[in-house]
Amino acid sequence: MRSCGSENAYALLLASFLFCLIAVLSLIFISTSTASGSSITQWNSVTKNASNNVFVDIGIDESKEVEFIVSSSNSNSKLSYEWMWSVNGEEVKESEGKSSEFSYAFGEYGIYNISVVGKGDGRTETECAYWNVTVWLVIEGENDVRELEGLEDYTLRIAKKPERIVSMAPSSTEILFAVGAGDSVVGVTSFCNYPPEVEDKVNNGDIAVIGGYSTPSLEKIVDLEPDLIVCAYGNPDDVIYSLIELGEDEEKKYLIYAQHSKNFDEIFTHIKVTGAITKCEDEASSLLNELKEKLNAIEENTELLEEEQRPRVYYAMGSLFMTTGSGTFQHDIINTAGGRNIAAKYFSSWGPFSIEHIVEEDPQVIIYSSHGSASLVPEQIKSAELKTVDAVKNNRIYPIDENIMSRPGPRVVDAVEIVHGNLSGFFNIVEEEAEKEEEEKGEEDGYGDEEEGDSSSYEKEKEAIKAGEERTIELDDEYLTNISIKAKEDKDVEFTNIYVNVSKELSISHPPGIVYRYLNITADNLTGSVDWLKLNFRVNKSWIAANADNNTTAISLFWYDYINGSWAEQNTTEIGEGDSKVYYTAIKTSFGTFAICAPLKLGHEQSQLSVPEDVVMPITPLPTSTPAYTPPATTTPTPKPLPTPLPMPRQSGFEVVFAVIGLLAVMFLLRRKKN
Repeated sequence: MRSCGSENAYALLLASFLFCLIAVLSLIFISTSTASGSSITQWNSVTKNASNNVFVDIGIDESKEVEFIVSSSNSNSKLSYEWMWSVNGEEVKESEGKSSEFSYAFGEYGIYNISVVGKGDGRTETECAYWNVTVWLVIEGENDVRELEGLEDYTLRIAKKPERIVSMAPSSTEILFAVGAGDSVVGVTSFCNYPPEVEDKVNNGDIAVIGGYSTPSLEKIVDLEPDLIVCAYGNPDDVIYSLIELGEDEEKKYLIYAQHSKNFDEIFTHIKVTGAITKCEDEASSLLNELKEKLNAIEENTELLEEEQRPRVYYAMGSLFMTTGSGTFQHDIINTAGGRNIAAKYFSSWGPFSIEHIVEEDPQVIIYSSHGSASLVPEQIKSAELKTVDAVKNNRIYPIDENIMSRPGPRVVDAVEIVHGNLSGFFNIVEEEAEKEEEEKGEEDGYGDEEEGDSSSYEKEKEAIKAGEERTIELDDEYLTNISIKAKEDKDVEFTNIYVNVSKELSISHPPGIVYRYLNITADNLTGSVDWLKLNFRVNKSWIAANADNNTTAISLFWYDYINGSWAEQNTTEIGEGDSKVYYTAIKTSFGTFAICAPLKLGHEQSQLSVPEDVVMPITPLPTSTPAYTPPATTTPTPKPLPTPLPMPRQSGFEVVFAVIGLLAVMFLLRRKKN
């Protein structure tokens, strides 16, 4: 007779043996039911072998086609498979046979999973293969960090879309937001104030401030844990070097993309590259098309101008004696707008410009910006006694927002439009001269009217008012009906044409009123002394009703003093009204910029032109010497393999049956032991 203990031990041993046997049989059954002793061979055109990990490099606007092949060596030579290829889980191709080929063009960086499943006849045979493909976007020559000593071979490699971007320059911030990558920006400088969304995000705590443009904090940048840092010319070299050295740590990987745009083409390139890096290619492409269309519209009016037909322009950058030369995007702004940059022949970068050179070059237009504080230019023009300079004599001195004029970003096209507007009067002269030449040519060829004298356009160009006399010039303008000019008693007044440019907005401070229209009135080649101008203008009654409570006598004309940067109200008189308009007259002693206004209502505010407090603009070329630095050796990071994409199909039900049998056996033994 067996003892109860020995019987229980024997039963437990038997149950363990049965459980192990069941597990082994399960594995054998699964293996034979899915593969039936077959094997699979896979190949790709990059590694030329059966490797599951593939690495591909592409550049901007590049793609690389990779071929994948899978083949079954099943002993059953008659067995055919139905193959299904997938890219990142999406089925893309079907084929039949013992083998299958698939080609895929990788045009966008990222991590891809290429997989294929083959099912044999009768669904009893299954084959499966996969590849993990890492596609790197490689940025080389388009990255201006290479301009720093020791970084000539720096290569930016990206395989994962940046989610935490730090911008170290206002222009870089504007580009990032313009291409649609603003939601990924986590850090900006204290001068990054456009678009308005940036300041909103800073105030809400969604974006941190890393310091100034030339004084960013390395510690604050590191604390933000960025996966991309966009910097620009003017950022401290030592900070950039430090970030790259810290980025040698594989856990940090500070990727640096630098922008140093010297012309429009380079600005557009940086917009395009930023779109590619942030996976905003469509937005960047749409933005570039829009910007280029605007430039083309302006160039149609200016590209055929001869050099002598282009007005001489001087751009005062913060100070009257600091300007930009031929190798700058500000030069492109002036040139594209139709002007001639008088500093272009002196130097190619930023630099000082003497008062003697200004007088010698005699600019016809002076454009100036503030650069961080109230501009010194108007006061400097006054103190320098530039009365003989054409731009000063004819009051063609125009301010421009330095944020638009000095940031190499999308708004350079706005700067071109503004400067083009400032120069537009000169282009009218060119057009009329061309018409005159055409008419004269027609007369020489016998096609003109021989009894006619000078053409009407020629007569219109010649204007002379004798000393002490007055003349009224009728204008075909919606707002300004005519101008009366009185010459002083001592000298005749002569000029070639009067031009009136009308706009709703100007890049200067607003007058103390609700603006109906701005009028920029100029007379070309003005000589002699004007005693006074009488401006007769008209205002729509509907506008007066909406903005001046139907008080027609409340309308005033203001004149802008560019020297002092202030508006002066002129003596304005209502002289009559028609069915839809009210007519006014005002007296002024000179041409210039005017504003037709209604009084400010209680609670109504006009926005003022705002400028940063201390924008730093570099005026020196890139340094010729930098801290000693040895670039790290270029290594190819090895990404972690993706999980096996598609598990091999199994015969459903058998595993569950075996598991249930094993569980019942254990429960039976435990119950016997308890009894």
